[in-house]
Amino acid sequence: MRTYVSTIGHHSPRVMRPILNNGLDADDVVVLLRPHDDTSDRAKNAIRDVEQTVNELGPGSDVVVEEISYGSFQTAVLECVDVLEAADGTVVLNFDGGPREIFLPLTVAAIARPTAVDLALQFRDVDEEIEELTIPNLMSRPSDATLETLRYLVSADEEMTLPQLSKEADKSRSTVGRHLDALEADGTVETWMEGKTRHVAPTLAGQLRV
Repeated sequence: MRTYVSTIGHHSPRVMRPILNNGLDADDVVVLLRPHDDTSDRAKNAIRDVEQTVNELGPGSDVVVEEISYGSFQTAVLECVDVLEAADGTVVLNFDGGPREIFLPLTVAAIARPTAVDLALQFRDVDEEIEELTIPNLMSRPSDATLETLRYLVSADEEMTLPQLSKEADKSRSTVGRHLDALEADGTVETWMEGKTRHVAPTLAGQLRV
């Protein structure tokens, strides 16, 4: 089961393209986020277009419209967090643009709850391609010791090996290895093996953390 979460404005193709690319099964759910008082005909037509297309592609799948109270930014963010946390199955978040009033709150909600999102997609206006995004986990709290190791890595501005990082940080390889394990679990670095040597590079979350 998948739950597609997307803002919706006046253009249904922005919502449907990622769904068409990833498929739609009978038990999937499409959640559309819209401002709570948008009653324009264009908004209604866009929702109706999505409902019609979803019914044609995946009979048995469901479309749910969630109205976001955008009068208060804080309230809008918390309501978007509630939507993400309530989503079932594989959660696919579609950053298609949509109403600016709720696009930023949804973005903040996704950053605040990165583990609630399994896949994030963005419809690009320039080339009309769909890009897969990695939402940086900015909610992690590395210890002072691991944060110091992360700083050495980011300052190098390139990938390093564990022995190189150990020498640069003036710490034992076992200590640096434990730090990398913790940092990787937090999503601030990625590591991989080349032969018997462990390589490491900071993620976007790691760069932003430093």
